[in-house]
Amino acid sequence: MTHCDLTWPETQSPDLGALVATLKDGTLEWRDNLGLPSPEAIIWSPYPNGPSIGGLLLHLASTELFWIQKVANGVEISPEHPAEKYDSTMDQYLPHWPIPPNEPIQWYFKIQDDTRTEMIDLILAHNDPSRGYENRRGSFTYRWILAHIVEHDSYHGGQAVLLHEMFKKLHP
Repeated sequence: MTHCDLTWPETQSPDLGALVATLKDGTLEWRDNLGLPSPEAIIWSPYPNGPSIGGLLLHLASTELFWIQKVANGVEISPEHPAEKYDSTMDQYLPHWPIPPNEPIQWYFKIQDDTRTEMIDLILAHNDPSRGYENRRGSFTYRWILAHIVEHDSYHGGQAVLLHEMFKKLHP
């Protein structure tokens, strides 16, 4: 029988610790289900301008940068960051997802892991989960920003898993 639990990071806010632990666990879960897709599977899309595994993974990193670094900490994102470079060329609502770089999955995971490490450092330095923020989209709390990141990670991580399953079925 498997025993599952979460490890809370050291933080001034139990709310933020719970959200960080949940984010880490969710990512581990979908990555385990994703496996190690081939470079062909990573750039494959089920329809023209549709999402791909690589595009989704870069978008996830870019979203963390946007909400945690830019919105919550007021620090501009480097236009040279690979995730920002990709995300600035796409529109998920149109949809228009360009073909991502033809790199192995480890390249994508490293971008995500490096970004996540930096974002967690910023989160753990924060001490007020109810602090409010505003931008053109509306107003929200820091706690909401992190909950949104958790939801967003699970949503797109699940899409990446589904895309890999579709690719394997169509390209045996």
